Amino acid sequence: MNMKNIKKIISVVMACLILAGVFATSSFAAGYIGKDKAREIALNHAGVTADKVSFMKCEFDRDDGIAIYDVEFYFDRCEYNYEINAKNGKILKVEKDIFGVDAPAPDQEYISKADAKAIAFKHAGVKEADAKRVKVTFDFDDGVAEYEVEFHADKFDYDYEIDAVSGKILKVEKDRDFDFSDVFFVHWFDAIVSFIKNLFK
Repeated sequence: MNMKNIKKIISVVMACLILAGVFATSSFAAGYIGKDKAREIALNHAGVTADKVSFMKCEFDRDDGIAIYDVEFYFDRCEYNYEINAKNGKILKVEKDIFGVDAPAPDQEYISKADAKAIAFKHAGVKEADAKRVKVTFDFDDGVAEYEVEFHADKFDYDYEIDAVSGKILKVEKDRDFDFSDVFFVHWFDAIVSFIKNLFK
């Protein structure tokens, strides 16, 4: 068996594994309760209705290998945080923090997402056209409304927390991004090819 045939076999095997992973992921996703149900479970447990809370957020996540929904919202000077099993809807964790002031009303004037991005780009010295994987999310942390601005530029990952009212930069993280995936794949592929060649000696 020549080298070309060996590479073909490996390519076919890898393609099959990728397809199997896609189908498996789709099957698992179909078994989740969904974000709407997770929000309903959290609100029912807290004894409040959706129209009474502020800044409700629901995100899918994994914790120690368990698929969960992380549900957050604010009501009556309290921050609620729920972790709900994404498969069976069981409440795994509940946190309730009380603040000394009311959460700002949803219609309070905030700077826009575009303004938050512009502040982060200017501070980092990065042009928006050069930024990749840009993500801007609104959050409410310990009584402070803020934007989290994340982006990648020139081999660095940037993470900003910006006050949503004043535009003040609250936190900055800058980490060098070293993508070793390509290098790893090359070495992994060469190792597999070498192993198969030895089998046919």
